Amino acid sequence: MDENTRGGKEGSNNGGNIKKRNKNIIKNLQDRELSCKHHRAFVTATTPHRFQNMRFSHELDTHHSKHKSPPHILPFLMGRTKIVQITAAKNIVFVLAESGLCAAFSSETDERICFMNLHPNDLIRRLFYNKNNDSLITASSRSRMPEEYRSTRIEDIRRAKPDAGFDLFQSESFVVKFDDVNAKVLTYSAQDSIFKVFDLKNYTFLYLFSFSNVDWINISSGIMLFIFKRTSDHIPVKIISIEDGKVLKQFNCLH
Repeated sequence: MDENTRGGKEGSNNGGNIKKRNKNIIKNLQDRELSCKHHRAFVTATTPHRFQNMRFSHELDTHHSKHKSPPHILPFLMGRTKIVQITAAKNIVFVLAESGLCAAFSSETDERICFMNLHPNDLIRRLFYNKNNDSLITASSRSRMPEEYRSTRIEDIRRAKPDAGFDLFQSESFVVKFDDVNAKVLTYSAQDSIFKVFDLKNYTFLYLFSFSNVDWINISSGIMLFIFKRTSDHIPVKIISIEDGKVLKQFNCLH
């Protein structure tokens, strides 16, 4: 078989594959439009296409026995639980398990750097990478206790020194929002219905205000939206400036 013949057959095969792919795409779009459950059917039909280019790259194991674990970590390693959060920052991957175990891995070598848990009762529940000062904020909790927050510099974690961090918001009930857009932290005290706003860059206190019966909060660029619990005939709404806490607008939504 000469080169021209082989080239012709390969071109024919490629052309056939393209036509087949185009036909599949058209069929999927047709199913989406005509199916009574069009969204669900379309998602199911296109799942193989969305993941067809994914390839295995790295494996990170919090229970790997290659490295000796600190004694206070051993209770966490008694059994495996599902992963609930993965956060990446500056070539470090943080993996949080449902058990409260949090491990830091190097994305360059896949080696485990350290565990973020400082003692056996340090059950980490949330992670937040603070790009404003290049640190990791961990939220830990104990049974029937409010969350405890801690900030640790990424550079200290890279040197396997998770205990070099410091505690945050010790007098607050809990943190409502870490706002990366405006570089602010919103906390709430349920005891006296007081909200406080802190600077996310250095955690300094900025101002406070008091609202009760708040049902939902949303933070956008420059503003905070507070939606209150509905009354007999309306839902109160307030828009607050995130820079100084002043009420920019308030109105009622009728229902």
